[in-house]
Amino acid sequence: MSTFLQRQVDAIIVSTSLPPEHPFYQRWANDPFPIVALDRALDREHFTSVVGADQDDAEMLAEELRKFPAETVLYLGALPELSVSFLREQGFRTAWKDDPREVHFLYANSYEREAAAQLFEKWLETHPMPQALFTTSFALLQGVMDVTLRRDGKLPSDLAIATFGDNELLDFLQCPVLAVAQRHRDVAERVLEIVLASLDEPRKPKPGLTRIKRNLYRRGVLSRS
Repeated sequence: MSTFLQRQVDAIIVSTSLPPEHPFYQRWANDPFPIVALDRALDREHFTSVVGADQDDAEMLAEELRKFPAETVLYLGALPELSVSFLREQGFRTAWKDDPREVHFLYANSYEREAAAQLFEKWLETHPMPQALFTTSFALLQGVMDVTLRRDGKLPSDLAIATFGDNELLDFLQCPVLAVAQRHRDVAERVLEIVLASLDEPRKPKPGLTRIKRNLYRRGVLSRS
């Protein structure tokens, strides 16, 4: 941060991997220098952040997944201590709270594809293939697909998938897929709006949190129905 200030930048946009309460950001809490958080929220009392509506999006996605007649359900997330992970789980649990079907919750130690693959493969040693799958990132879904394709050569046609993250290649799958994707243009425009406003006025942007809901896409066999 000091290096950027020495270069006399007018504002900084950050997407942090540090927790909001980390001392690195707290030291700038009362500084007038404009810092705008993107994707990962900072302390809303002192900073302005533009993020996805993780809890609302997870609830919407889970509600759509509930419509499928699956008996075994797997929720695959990662790093539950992160705020984004917590919010997505809360959204899922809210949507599923009145559903009698049991949900198995798994948490990888990172959001990497390989971590999800290792965890899912180990889980399959004592459990059958789930009929419904909810993943909190596209990389986690890729890990599940890697294991399933290696074991069975294809994904079950009756596997209902719901995931954060979207890719048009999901349309080639022979099972139903629900995906939510960030509205990147809307997010970028909002961030730039905040930054440019801070340059026009000699003051820090007003602290707060802007949540932007994701778009829902129907992929796999759902895209062809």
